[in-house]
Amino acid sequence: MYTPTLILVGLLSNVALANPIRLGQVSRRDNTPDVSAAASAPEITALLQGNQRFRTKTDPNLLSNLAKNGQKPDFLFIGCSDSRVSEGTIFDAQPGTLFGERNIANQFSSGDPNANSILSYAVTELGVKHVLVVGHTGCGGVAASIASPPTPPLDAAGQSIQTWINPIRELYHTSNRTEIVALRNANAGHSHVDAPGIDDPGFRALIEENVKKSVNSIASGTIITDHWKAYTSGHHRRAEAGPLVPVFIHGWVYDIAKGTIKDLKVSQGPPGVPVPSALEAVAAAIGVEVDVLEPEAAEPAPEPAPEPEVAEPAFEETYY
Repeated sequence: MYTPTLILVGLLSNVALANPIRLGQVSRRDNTPDVSAAASAPEITALLQGNQRFRTKTDPNLLSNLAKNGQKPDFLFIGCSDSRVSEGTIFDAQPGTLFGERNIANQFSSGDPNANSILSYAVTELGVKHVLVVGHTGCGGVAASIASPPTPPLDAAGQSIQTWINPIRELYHTSNRTEIVALRNANAGHSHVDAPGIDDPGFRALIEENVKKSVNSIASGTIITDHWKAYTSGHHRRAEAGPLVPVFIHGWVYDIAKGTIKDLKVSQGPPGVPVPSALEAVAAAIGVEVDVLEPEAAEPAPEPAPEPEVAEPAFEETYY
């Protein structure tokens, strides 16, 4: 026996299902668009306009092919969550080019199940050829690792951030790199240390050392070492997936002011397999030639003298 109330609820439910209201829209009897939501959220409007431009300029065949056949990226990008350094933007890459993992200060930890699952899927299922650890100048996570930590007690948000950047703070306090030691000495004895300026040599050095640390963590982890062993033994991923490909790990730093990429020359690959330069890897993948500035040569050691000048250590670097 149905009561009048239940019957009314059922009728209203049917009406609602037959006339759904779209999220963010107000139902209008004349069916004209309601612009009040757009006017009150211009940032959302900008995103939707960007999506429209993307759909206009992107080859629809590319999108339909990716939807039908799946992704086959050559690269796994491990970068920072910073809004200025998204992988699709800094490489002007098409969809399907870069599989991605981003977090504060582009860290890779063997104890992070999220990062490890992404690396595993990229290597074992997608067959990526290159893992790119990409830091960037002006990284807020690295800067916060140099500055004095906030005064306790911390709320949940503050504690979460400090816990995440603790490995970089430890790297700052233990690194023997000349520029970092100099910055540490300059900050010693100060009751409060502010975040460094973007051009501070110690800050930039720590950004680079943080990238190198992640490269080494990836290369020494069991996901990659097992893959390298399987590759050198001639194993396959799966019968339908074909032979394993050699996976190379590269360390780069993106300059947010110039838009350039710096190769830290720390690339690693399977034992006995020549490691291609990171630049060559990218050029081959996108099918173009690029000009490369030659690495800067180290300054020659000064001749013995009563007061010899000590040459600053030069760091080999490549831009493109």
